[in-house]
Amino acid sequence: MNFSIIFRSISYLLLILATAMGIAVIAGYSIPIPEQSKHSNEIALQSWIICISITLFSALLLYGGSRYLKKSNDQKMLRKEAIAIAGIAWFVCGLHAALPHLLCNTDLSFAQSIFEAISGLTTTGSTVTVDLQEIPRSLLFWRSLTQWLGGLGIVMIFLLLQSKDGASGKMMFGAESSLPISDLNFSNFSKAQRSLWTLYLSLTLICGLGYYVFGMSLFQSINHALTTTATGGFGTENDSFTSFGTGAKIWAILFMLICSISLFLYLLLIKRRRLGDLRENEETRWFLIFLVLAIAITLINNLLSSGSDSVLNIIFNIVSISTSTGYASGDYDQWPILSKEILLILMVIGGCSGSTAGGLKMSRVLLWARFSRSELTRTFRPQMETIPKMVNSSKSVDKNTLGQLFVILTFAFFF
Repeated sequence: MNFSIIFRSISYLLLILATAMGIAVIAGYSIPIPEQSKHSNEIALQSWIICISITLFSALLLYGGSRYLKKSNDQKMLRKEAIAIAGIAWFVCGLHAALPHLLCNTDLSFAQSIFEAISGLTTTGSTVTVDLQEIPRSLLFWRSLTQWLGGLGIVMIFLLLQSKDGASGKMMFGAESSLPISDLNFSNFSKAQRSLWTLYLSLTLICGLGYYVFGMSLFQSINHALTTTATGGFGTENDSFTSFGTGAKIWAILFMLICSISLFLYLLLIKRRRLGDLRENEETRWFLIFLVLAIAITLINNLLSSGSDSVLNIIFNIVSISTSTGYASGDYDQWPILSKEILLILMVIGGCSGSTAGGLKMSRVLLWARFSRSELTRTFRPQMETIPKMVNSSKSVDKNTLGQLFVILTFAFFF
């Protein structure tokens, strides 16, 4: 194990994190909010200086350690180093990302601060913050920024800035990201990364502009754009999206859907300029079919049960849950049992592979269904050779893919 490479890579990631903290401070201080807003005007500058200083010191310490441990000029990264960096990065970055929550929000304990930070970086969206109106604006922005960084993965930023190409870059990408590396149809890996981040940033800017047009303040629109494109769900208001207007909710639905479909598919559409690729994509097609069916069944079930929620709120909550975003509009806890069970199923399935959405991913669910059908067919008709096909491909499923699938399903259902 080459610890020099590991220490140096983690030090660069901490440098990125410290820079992000600085951006949060500047944003919290400079972005105006409406006079009637209840958000705290306190910037907690002293606490932020401590957070940034600790993070920079840790980065310097690790970089110094990497220089000390460097044995030769041969700094080639192997698979074991790539996996180690991806695993250690989440732990170390999560620990340092928790510092602003611990020092700027006196209501959170050490464990709660780590929970909040990891929830942000993994775009889980769960929170232990009771009153969002009472915490500094800079900390609110930090919550949103951690989700945006986690949307594609903080290691991906490191790869972009370092211009990691070739085998080492691809290994780190594959070890850290849930995005399928086989979909990177670029001869140059660095070019693929730049295209991916350009698309991600463009979606964020367009989303934020739409929120601003539909009545959000500048601070609200930027924060929600960061968490919508990351399908993370952190917000600035205690009631999530309930108090926002119809236009903002419809815009959120649109971008939650956009960001739960493979980003690589959009790059392919831009490259080929052929909308037929979107229609022909099997995973996207099934994802939208499941979503439409879920909306239809829930609307009918809620109507028959005399539910008081509006049609827009029902559609909003279903899209939010199915894309793993987690925004809420109204109270879906009052829905009938069947409707809540549908939400649970959609939550487990999640979005499409190659998107920022969470869950098992529709491609894995389809592959699991095909393999189950194949095994049932083999049980009743042993003489028939049935080999399931890959999703969006005519290739047969290999043993390695099936092994990965069942490991993921095992962890998902038992852990």
